[in-house]
Amino acid sequence: MIRSIIFDFDGTLANTLPVIFACYDYSTEKILGKKANRAPFIETFGQPLRVCLTKIFGEEKGELICNEYRAYQDLHHDELIRPFPKVKETLEQLHRMQIPMAIVTSKTTATCLRGARCLDIAQYFMAVIGADAVKHPKPDPEPTLLALEKLGARPEETLCVGDAPYDILSAQAAGCHTAAVSYTQIEKAKFLSIAEPECWIDELADLLNSKHFKIRDYTGKSGWLA
Repeated sequence: MIRSIIFDFDGTLANTLPVIFACYDYSTEKILGKKANRAPFIETFGQPLRVCLTKIFGEEKGELICNEYRAYQDLHHDELIRPFPKVKETLEQLHRMQIPMAIVTSKTTATCLRGARCLDIAQYFMAVIGADAVKHPKPDPEPTLLALEKLGARPEETLCVGDAPYDILSAQAAGCHTAAVSYTQIEKAKFLSIAEPECWIDELADLLNSKHFKIRDYTGKSGWLA
């Protein structure tokens, strides 16, 4: 039975693609003199930004691009971030069911909280664990284990929901159940070559009406999670 839920943020709760691509295009053009191909960047989704950019462009250029990316993001984040359908409504329902929830993200904690406040969903989470809160971010289990500790939750009773293979790997290594969102930007075959979630959901509201995992409703009502 599922008694708690851990969510990824970018690409799962928040549609940050307008933010991400605007920052990426701006920063790569400024440092490289032209906008870089987005495909290699998309394949790194789920890892900390600096790791992604240095993996693609090398240490020196990656560092410069990262600095420009963060500066541009600081200016334009709030106007570009968007919610995915039914996110707030689903979180509100889970909150009414008294399900403890946390966010585990490869963003910094402060940036994730900023995004959650923009979407008016920060109040639903007992903890937000950013990449800066741990020594070993996703796909390592450390951030998921820290979230479990903050929630007072057992991994075998916790569902982790994400849009990237690294979300799934971290959750599985921590002993949690897993669900992936089908609106991931990562091509499904590529995704499955890295990690295999227990199930896929088409939108967050699917957590409330499918029957892969039974959820403990602390208000006494029945409910199901995918």
